[in-house]
Amino acid sequence: MGRESIRWGGGLLALVLATTACGGDATSGDGDQPRQGGVLTFATDADPACIDPHQSPTAASQLITRGVVDSLVAQDPETLEIKPWLAESWTVSPDAKRFTFDLRDDVTFSDGERFDAAAVKENFDRIVDPATKSLLAAGFLTGYAGTTVVDPHTVTVAFDQPNAPFLQAASTAFLGMESPATFTSGQQELCQKVIGSGPFVVDDYVRQQKIELARRPDYQWAPPDREHTGAAYLDRVVITVVPENGVRLGSLRTGQVDAMANVPPREADSLTGDLRLLTKEQPGIAYSLVLNARKEPWADVTLRRAFAKSVDTEQIVSTVYQGKYPRATSVLTPATPGYTNVLERGQFDRAAAEELFDQAGWAKGPDGVRAKDGEPLTVEWTYISPAREQRDVLAQLVQQQLREVGVQIRLNPLPIGDVVSKQAKGETELSDISFVRADGDVLRTTLYSPRGGVPASVDPELPGLLSAATATIDPERRAATYERAQRRIVEQSTAVPVYNPTYLLGTSKAVHDITFDPQGLPAFHDAWVAR
Repeated sequence: MGRESIRWGGGLLALVLATTACGGDATSGDGDQPRQGGVLTFATDADPACIDPHQSPTAASQLITRGVVDSLVAQDPETLEIKPWLAESWTVSPDAKRFTFDLRDDVTFSDGERFDAAAVKENFDRIVDPATKSLLAAGFLTGYAGTTVVDPHTVTVAFDQPNAPFLQAASTAFLGMESPATFTSGQQELCQKVIGSGPFVVDDYVRQQKIELARRPDYQWAPPDREHTGAAYLDRVVITVVPENGVRLGSLRTGQVDAMANVPPREADSLTGDLRLLTKEQPGIAYSLVLNARKEPWADVTLRRAFAKSVDTEQIVSTVYQGKYPRATSVLTPATPGYTNVLERGQFDRAAAEELFDQAGWAKGPDGVRAKDGEPLTVEWTYISPAREQRDVLAQLVQQQLREVGVQIRLNPLPIGDVVSKQAKGETELSDISFVRADGDVLRTTLYSPRGGVPASVDPELPGLLSAATATIDPERRAATYERAQRRIVEQSTAVPVYNPTYLLGTSKAVHDITFDPQGLPAFHDAWVAR
């Protein structure tokens, strides 16, 4: 390739290796044509707290704002190929430090402001500004050296170190384009209402209650993976926050809502007749328990390994999730580029765990609790409440499993904002995490990030491995590096993979063409209702 830049466009190779698991659309299969108008009511289980993707790291915010903000590039949900969106084409320097985008000239934000190269610069500059307090998006821009406006429709994004995953990151809502005219509003105001160039606008947001999205009639620039490129079919999408599984499911059964997020696994097979179930195994970080190896006594790798071998993941997926969520075999899910099967046989081994606890010097006392130098072996587990995917039930089961080997777990459920803040500051002893992203770089930005991630590892080899993966655009070399990183994380037992998150989407028969985006989240641009 010499010193020439590598040209990337609609039909060329993406910076990916594998494809996602098969998904599906909520469609009747009866040949009906999409109908304009109507309202789709959707019950979700988690409030985003902040819907600004530049600030918030949550999947809940991504679900809301994917239809509100567009991105420079798109990622095909099936092939994971990177395709044009707001950028018609782009070049990447061989050292993966410079990305030059040729932009569309017909895009506007919903407030009437034009999208151009200056808007790209203002968005990226805002994301890395410490005042934004970005908990994830800034990690996508690690090494950001600035954005240069070449001309009104050409922009170069530069890094002072290689950032090969940036192109895929630029396809996510977290690096989505917002109207720069809103940036003077303040961070809290933007948490409540984001203005983008997408097919929907945020019409109303009442925390812990609902988010209403309204159709933007002049939208004309959807990416090529969509069924159509023009305005959304739906007039409105009303997303209600319903944490209780039974209430959410009951609302679907009685027709109070048209669709629901995260059908309880034990109820999944009951969605028949007028109701449908769609499933999508999501890419990214498998749901994992994360031990903070920077806190004593968990700095001891023998103790961490004993903990990992005490967690019966097979029991968890069979009893809590009825087998609907597969047992995790790595810290990455199989739908993620770079995944490798590290735990084909699992790691649960109670006898081995007991032996390792003894080796670490934690002996069982008369009450069955292990202790060392008079201190009982306890760990505080900080997790999000209300819990989605029955993670509160899972926590109680893990608490029971660890009690059987002499470890006391104190459960500490907190609101999502408090948990994210404590994780980012490294204040948790034991926490849990899953995160959706269709790129192996999710290991760096989520499990090992100096800014906003969960400080999962003290392993001196891991930062170098994850940095090496950002330095090459060769997908095979990246995959090989991510394989080594996954094996190190499991060997060091800083993260204990439990299950692969799988989106269980329930809909009524009136709902058509809700699709899954590349991150395995529902998307509403092509959706319509037949009534």
